[in-house]
Amino acid sequence: MAAIHHLGWAVRSIDESRPHFETALGLAFRGEERFPDVRVAFFGSGPVTVELLEPIGDQTDIGKFLATHGEGIHHLALKVDDVAGALQEAGRQGLALIDQAPQNGARGTIVGVVDPARSDGVLIQYVQEP
Repeated sequence: MAAIHHLGWAVRSIDESRPHFETALGLAFRGEERFPDVRVAFFGSGPVTVELLEPIGDQTDIGKFLATHGEGIHHLALKVDDVAGALQEAGRQGLALIDQAPQNGARGTIVGVVDPARSDGVLIQYVQEP
């Protein structure tokens, strides 16, 4: 059974959004990572955290999401024991596989993304911790 791991939140600027998450929401900053297409910052403690996603360019996946949907929840991440198995099951359940196979994620995790094809545009990410 899956459990919520984190919320992925698309923002135009982590630096401009940080005060809202730290001060207004009281979520402690936990670190940051950079990837070729996205800058990621982590907030909160406990079983569920918030992951801010800032695109490196407008033509990246997050840049395109922001152009279409604006800032907000990009994905709901579910903690699973086996990302490959979760992707297979998602396909059997009719979800569109964005990742055909597990990928390397932030903080040493293995991830896989699916699209439940809902009008809200929120994706599902499966996360397997090391």
